[in-house]
Amino acid sequence: MSARRQPKHRPKLGAMSVSLLNELFTHTLDRGYAEAAARRAGPGQPSRTVLRSHLQIAAGLLLVGLVLSTAYQQTRRQAPESTRVKRALIQDIGARTKVGHELARRADALSAKVAGERNAVLAATAEGNAARTRLQYLEERTGSVAVVGPGLVVAVGDAASRQQVDPITGQQRDLPPEESGRITDRDLQLLVNELWATGAEAIAVDGRRLAPTTTIREAGGAILVDYFPVASPYLINAVGDPDVLLPRFADSRIGQQFQTYVGAYGIRFDLVRAESLTLAAATGTELRYARPDQGAGGTPTQAPPPTPAGGPSSFAPPDPTRPTDGRAGASPSGGNP
Repeated sequence: MSARRQPKHRPKLGAMSVSLLNELFTHTLDRGYAEAAARRAGPGQPSRTVLRSHLQIAAGLLLVGLVLSTAYQQTRRQAPESTRVKRALIQDIGARTKVGHELARRADALSAKVAGERNAVLAATAEGNAARTRLQYLEERTGSVAVVGPGLVVAVGDAASRQQVDPITGQQRDLPPEESGRITDRDLQLLVNELWATGAEAIAVDGRRLAPTTTIREAGGAILVDYFPVASPYLINAVGDPDVLLPRFADSRIGQQFQTYVGAYGIRFDLVRAESLTLAAATGTELRYARPDQGAGGTPTQAPPPTPAGGPSSFAPPDPTRPTDGRAGASPSGGNP
């Protein structure tokens, strides 16, 4: 009879659960994870991921520095070239301007010669003398001839420029004034129209004589007077009685308004009494319309090409007593209203 097998001892289920919980609380990490964490925390033992990240950052910084350095060198090399091109353009403009001035002087000389011969013919009769007197009056009012006399000089200009350091070259550069500190074509129109209203007989802006058809307008950021560019500061010369022009203009609404702009925006605005001003004749003036004298007999015929030697013009002289609000008309004109 075989011996009876004794059953093996089996631990109770509750004791096994308590032992497993104690193991989890005592060793929260697996042994392999704990060893890896210890290696990462050890001195002089960076992981491959950290090393790769550092290398990528260094390479990126090196690439950015290389790009910035290349852009800086290219900018420095292009600066002399742009300066040379700018200087060449300025010289070309100066040469062409000189030619234009020479042609204008020649045209003035020929006009003076024609006027002298015309006056000599008109002076032969009493009717001719009367026509010459009226023609001279109209020519002065339309800007066809030069005028000399006392008057008022109005100097107006943009506010002072601002300085800033160029972040690329490190040099000081001038920045244009703020928009509110710039003189516009509208400002010149207001000043010119106010001078006409206060009794000016002839006006020129930066040497450009104003005629009834002269325009003051802005194109491409530049102010054009009769399609010629003018630059700040702008000098407005007005021929007339300075004892009348100066107080009337200074006390007018436009004059007071620009005095306010001086303190508010820093623009330049000065009024100077002038004992003698010489205004050249306006350029581009031509006779477009004419009518026969009422006292002349015969039937009117087709007139020859317009010349300054024509008969009395139908242009009406300005009326200084006409009320004005200081604003330009429908078109941006700075001519005699």
